[in-house]
Amino acid sequence: MVPALWAGLAVLAAALPLLTANTYYIYVASSVGLLTTVTAGLNILVGFTGQISLGHAGFYAIGAYAAGVASVRLGLSPWLGVPLAVLVAAAVGAVVAGAALRVTGPYLAMVTIAFGIIVEGILVEWVAVTGGPGGIFNIPKPPLAQAYWVILAVAALSLILVANLRRSAWGRALLAVKGSDIAAESLGLSAYYVRIVAFTVSAGFAGAAGGLFAHLNGYISPDSFGLHTSILFLLALLFGGEGRVVGPLFGSVVLTVLPEFLTTLTDYRLILYGGLLLVSIYWLPQGLVGALAPRRGAARGRRGEQEQKNRGAGIPAERARDDAPRRNGAGAQDADKALLTVEGASLAFGGVAALANVSMEIPVSGIRAVIGPNGAGKTTLLNALSGFYTPDTGSIRLNGMSVAGRTPYAIARLGVSRTFQTTQVFGGLTVLENIAVGVAGPRLGSVLAALAGTPWARRADETVLRRARSLLDAGGLGEWVSRPADALPAGLRRRLEIVRALATAPRLLLLDEPAAGLSPAEIAELDAYLCHLKATGGPSVLLVEHHMDLVMAVSEHITVLDYGRVIASGTPEAVRANPAVIEAYLGAAA
Repeated sequence: MVPALWAGLAVLAAALPLLTANTYYIYVASSVGLLTTVTAGLNILVGFTGQISLGHAGFYAIGAYAAGVASVRLGLSPWLGVPLAVLVAAAVGAVVAGAALRVTGPYLAMVTIAFGIIVEGILVEWVAVTGGPGGIFNIPKPPLAQAYWVILAVAALSLILVANLRRSAWGRALLAVKGSDIAAESLGLSAYYVRIVAFTVSAGFAGAAGGLFAHLNGYISPDSFGLHTSILFLLALLFGGEGRVVGPLFGSVVLTVLPEFLTTLTDYRLILYGGLLLVSIYWLPQGLVGALAPRRGAARGRRGEQEQKNRGAGIPAERARDDAPRRNGAGAQDADKALLTVEGASLAFGGVAALANVSMEIPVSGIRAVIGPNGAGKTTLLNALSGFYTPDTGSIRLNGMSVAGRTPYAIARLGVSRTFQTTQVFGGLTVLENIAVGVAGPRLGSVLAALAGTPWARRADETVLRRARSLLDAGGLGEWVSRPADALPAGLRRRLEIVRALATAPRLLLLDEPAAGLSPAEIAELDAYLCHLKATGGPSVLLVEHHMDLVMAVSEHITVLDYGRVIASGTPEAVRANPAVIEAYLGAAA
């Protein structure tokens, strides 16, 4: 919607108490605001990181009871009670997240359901604090119009905070973890930590809404915070459009107003929610907002495919010179110095040896390749070097430091970046935002500053985006900056992944079959780009590839694996003529 329309709707909503004296309408509108606040926070967890929670009624209850106890038992003003509710709910959310987010998907949903049940049980049994089944009475209750305006302001603020977060480095990190936590960790992000932050912030939003709910009603009891409430929160988000900033508003309006027209069906509430959930999944997978939004991504992707075929997609090396990575700054005298050393690395899966006593050295500059037949252990070796696998025996040292057993994001922070055999672009982000994730890496700043959209947070983000655009121009992707990454043709997705890996300014770049699926012209461009990186002081490159023409053209040294063992190592010419290599590829009869 255009800003003028949003402004008009905001003015109309604010004027509601002046337009009607009907307290029922004002209360229903207040309920819309409360639901919007909760679902805006839930959107950070579900929409941005893809983690399902069916226990947010527990945080809503914690916020409500924290505010109620603060006002009734401690005599605090509601202006202090509601912020206290936010802090208590966020603190509990951080503790719960630390345990719950060790699992994902349906297991996380089950854990959060259990949390909600536990909270409801505590509210019933802890009579001295919560009042037991009877709840807490006499909570200070401001005039309804005043309460409505406060709730409306908090709901609007919630949407603004989420919009600020989405535009920030934190927002891109959340969506990167949702898109591919493996790729996110290869850029130095801890998916576990990012999800904990999202869960904590989301719980804080629910706590704020709970505190406001307590003062709106003047009375709270455990009956208001059951599983059906958590289902309502999730359904409102899915129906409005998860991942969309204004989705919670649309879903909250529908899910609050619709039951008011169906009051005779109160006993069938869960059936109604289930029916709406099915409608959302099958007919509105992107929610109301997604259904109303222009669907440009697929069309732009198809146009991009045709444009690429029509004009070619050259990587202008001359534009890349000024922005080529120069992390290691290795000169000729350091060309043979070892950056990474592998000694006797072995790794087996169920008794099958994927790596068997592999030893090799990677210098601080240049391009080395690892080749071998399918199933030889090439990708397994890259996974071990980047932390996704831990060798059973042997050592892996980066600049003399042991990295075997370290997490992928820890190794990435030491200067090792990689691409994947199957491209892992972040589909929920544009091409520019994909690169910005690599530029920022784990340097995300304060999540509170990102939510508030502070000037210093925006300046830092502008610097990251400028650097990302510069890298895209250097990689020949400058005209695709605003395209959805998953709408790019296959060749451009490969190139995007390489540029994103280079955006971390690595000392070692691991490329896993970067030519897979590329046309001959695109392979020639990849050849030129890799040679350009080598000539301009780029990072050391370890290339795993089946395309032998590319390997022989760009590599200075080749290691050959077969059944997890090193069967040859040397210059391209020596490897090409090695009988063991010929036998591995062509068979003994050859």
